[in-house]
Amino acid sequence: MTEVQTSYGTLSGRAEGRVISFRGIPFAKPPVGELRFKPPQKAASWKGVRKAHVFSPSAIQSELPTETGELIGIATNGISEDCLYLNVWTPAVDNRKRPVLVWIHGGGNTVGSASQPRFDGQYLAATHDLVVVTLNYRLGAFGFLHLPEVGASGNEALLDQVAGLRWVREEISAFGGDAENVTVFGQSAGGFDIAALLGMPAAAGCFDKAVPMSGALSPETPRERAAATAQSFVDEFGGVDGLMSASAAAIHAFQGGGLGGFGPVLDGNVLPQSAIESVTAGTYSANIPMMIGTTLNEGTLFTIFNPGLREMNAEDLVDRFKPVFGDLAPDAISAYKRAAPELGIQPTPVEIMGALTTDRMFRNAAILTAELQSRHNDVWMYLFDYGTPANDLLHSCHSFDIPFIFGTCHIPSMKSFCGEGEAVNRLSRIMMATYASFARHGDPNHDHLPDWPTYNEQTRATMRLGADCRLTHAPLDSLRELWTRNQKQGQR
Repeated sequence: MTEVQTSYGTLSGRAEGRVISFRGIPFAKPPVGELRFKPPQKAASWKGVRKAHVFSPSAIQSELPTETGELIGIATNGISEDCLYLNVWTPAVDNRKRPVLVWIHGGGNTVGSASQPRFDGQYLAATHDLVVVTLNYRLGAFGFLHLPEVGASGNEALLDQVAGLRWVREEISAFGGDAENVTVFGQSAGGFDIAALLGMPAAAGCFDKAVPMSGALSPETPRERAAATAQSFVDEFGGVDGLMSASAAAIHAFQGGGLGGFGPVLDGNVLPQSAIESVTAGTYSANIPMMIGTTLNEGTLFTIFNPGLREMNAEDLVDRFKPVFGDLAPDAISAYKRAAPELGIQPTPVEIMGALTTDRMFRNAAILTAELQSRHNDVWMYLFDYGTPANDLLHSCHSFDIPFIFGTCHIPSMKSFCGEGEAVNRLSRIMMATYASFARHGDPNHDHLPDWPTYNEQTRATMRLGADCRLTHAPLDSLRELWTRNQKQGQR
């Protein structure tokens, strides 16, 4: 057992491989009872030694496995409203100031957990002498309900993340970490949330570098729409008091009744302006170096498991493209078919639909974010293009990069997804070194990659990370130009 003295009390961790882990550390009071829906409150102190040996429960969410969830390794470790805990992996508890990486998990802001096996921080921490932190935050209505009557902005999940990051600033030096060198990284919803933090006053000064993965700047939920969603909860439970006293299970069940997605709310207070506007101006983000990118085929994770999309014909594809491209739909489909070789796909309807989903949900937003942030600080853009052997239609799908970064490709739940062999091991070593270099120096370059220049709107330098890591300029630019032309036409 290893003990650490924090501002809140003494914690005991335990040896885990080549590191010491501390699991289930509270970074805020349990958001239950009167604190439901409200901003996180400072954690309470304790007397004696608190064992930090097991993961906490995860935020309230569905525990039913899905085909997608089984594949990518989502595990919840039990659920509870009392979920605001984080985990630390460190090579040693000493006075060395190691770079700190703080992970914000994905899951559409409705599922996910800091304790998923693929996020095990021990391998990255041990291999590159880093401190790795993963944290939970409230999900769904519990973290994103705009209910000013009880003091809820609708951004409590973001404030949870800020509370976790502030805890790291204040406490991580006791774990052998450098409190002045904190990199926040996260994927999907975690990446989108990080982008929101870049435009959020409360998050200013909470971290030094940012890596939004498969997530980027995106329009927030307007306050009026968020208020309408909140009102539907109030009506369902017979008023605010009824909602505050309802069971978590009942609230989650109502949330799943087709109310739409949950995410940052443009409430005018916690988010006084759109993060897109804030990052454009560099209000809070100008001093933050960034590494940002996507997988090559993000959208396949959402298309191939949908029977209606798998069975599309050419006419169905046109119908799917028209709401996005209007009269440009036939030209857009032709452009995607021409780009199929570069995308590593076949020009079939389901694969073209996956490519459309990739750009619409992820890649366009990443390009915009890189463009805006590169006007203020160094930005490095990547495209992860290694393909999974798990399914011929998945390719380099959404979330496939995660186990390569954490060094967890070999764990039982990831083997079928990642495959095995030296190619997998080599790419994982490269990915781990890339993130470690960025965390340590604010620059992802290292000896096992070609020279990687910063991103700008003229050259659009992008590192292809895969079996053959190589620098490219303006990859898939015909598709970027297609979307630009479509946006201009829509603005006329």
